Formats: sequence, C-alpha cells, structure tokens
Amino acid sequence: MDRRVQKSRQAIRDAFVALMKEKDFDHITVQDITDRANVSRKTFYLHFLDKYDLLDRVMEDAIRDMDEFGQCVSELDWVPATEQCFQYLADRYDFFGTMLTQAGAPYFRRRYVESCKASFTREIRRVVGRDPLPEEDAILQFVVNAYVGTVEWWLQQGMPYPPHVMADRIGRMLESVYTQLPSLAEKPAPPRETSQVRPA
Repeated sequence: MDRRVQKSRQAIRDAFVALMKEKDFDHITVQDITDRANVSRKTFYLHFLDKYDLLDRVMEDAIRDMDEFGQCVSELDWVPATEQCFQYLADRYDFFGTMLTQAGAPYFRRRYVESCKASFTREIRRVVGRDPLPEEDAILQFVVNAYVGTVEWWLQQGMPYPPHVMADRIGRMLESVYTQLPSLAEKPAPPRETSQVRPA
C-alpha cells in the first residue's frame, strides 16, 4: 500500500477514536472525522463507505490483532500470560479505554466478549480434552464475564494498578479456576440419601 494512502487511513482512524472519547457514535459525522483528521471527504470515501463501515473496520482490525496476540501468549503460564494481556490493553489504553467504557460502541464489547470466550474455551480444551465439560456454558459465562468486567473496571478507573499487579491477582484466580476443571469433567456422584427424622 502507498505510504500516503496508509497515512491518510491511519489519520482517519485515529481521528475517529479520538472523537469517540468526546461524544457518542450517533453524534459523530463524517465531517467531524475529516476535520479532525485534516483530510477531505473525498479521501474519506476512498477508504470507507461511511462512518458505520469505519466503525466496523476499526473494531474488526482490533479484534483480529488481539486474537493474534492471544495466540502468541497462550503457551505461557497464567500469571505471565495475564500480565502480557493487561500490558497489551495498557499500551492501547486510548482505544480500549474508549471502546470498552463508552456508550458509543456496545458492539465492540460483544465482539470482545466473544473473543475472550473463544480464548477461554481453547484453554478448557487444552486442560480437559476435546469433550465439552458438563454445564460448560455456565462455566464460560462465569469466567468470561468476571474477566471482561474486571478489564472494564480497570480501564474505567484509569488503570489504578499496573499490569503485573493485576496479573498476580487475576492470573492466579484464573489459574485456580482452571486447576479445578479436570475434577468437573468427572461424572458427579449421585446425591446421598438422607434419612428423614419425623418429629415426635
């Protein structure tokens, strides 16, 4: 890709994310974006169909990059892997702090949840094998929503703790959950019968 074309596209994306920090998506116009990026409307439409196409492309690129990063750290132990993930978010705070904590892009949160769910599902397969765990959907709901909720809180609060502290706390808790998974794969024992004592 021509360097000037790439520079224009990146300027449009950067301007869009900056505007998302200031106002809801519905209130952002193409003119707002081009003014902030210092490009013409013609240049904008050379790259994107409209602001909805821009939003979709920005989010999909971010999710793809995050998925690729997740694959790179998947072989690490829980604490170092979690530290790498929080550092990844910290290095891109302007983007994730906007997309996950502002009301402008709820779709991005759904895609982020789906990405985390896929990642945690792969880890379940690695730990317990290919067969689904009993009530695996409930386990995933617990793990994914706990993790995503913590990430959102951390970003909303302006990252009050550094990534290595978050990893030491959250990574260790995730590790303890996954350590218990093999026992959950075993068929539960039938409930014990208890004798009923009738009142005298």
